[in-house]
Amino acid sequence: MNLYRYCPSCGTPLKTATIENRTRKTCPSCSWVHYENPLPVALAYTVNQSGKLLVVRRAHPPAYNEWALPGGFLESGETPQEGCLRELQEETSLNGRIDRLIGAYHRESEMYGSLLAVAYKVVVSDDSLQINHELYEADFYSCEDIPRITIPLHQNVIEDARNHDSQKPQENITSFTVHPGKIT
Repeated sequence: MNLYRYCPSCGTPLKTATIENRTRKTCPSCSWVHYENPLPVALAYTVNQSGKLLVVRRAHPPAYNEWALPGGFLESGETPQEGCLRELQEETSLNGRIDRLIGAYHRESEMYGSLLAVAYKVVVSDDSLQINHELYEADFYSCEDIPRITIPLHQNVIEDARNHDSQKPQENITSFTVHPGKIT
């Protein structure tokens, strides 16, 4: 997160003001406003043809040595879907196809600040894994054999995906409800 002290447009020291009901830094000379926006992240809830879920064990912070879903930051110029599939391919060498959107979630991270995570259900036909340096291990697991995932965001994504998949087709009508800290 960039903590501005001076205006990046004109160099004037910034002041604090209430703009749009939020405290923001602004330039008294040129009216530049610093908007603190979340970093975009994509997560891949990835299943193989047998319906087993891909879970990875991370080799780098944040969540070092924790079991998780594949994912990472979006690159400039790519869509969330493209970023999701790219991260899956980079971390595991798997090529998949987006089946559906699971949800969009907001989280605060000590390391990165505000995150906006977009999670997709991804289906792979070839589940031959080759992991990169970001992971210690990865494999597909049946529901009852999934290693313990302690990252709250990833727990929410798995729960939301399973809830959706367990509904009858007529119940799978997309609706959006706002919950504190989470958009579904």
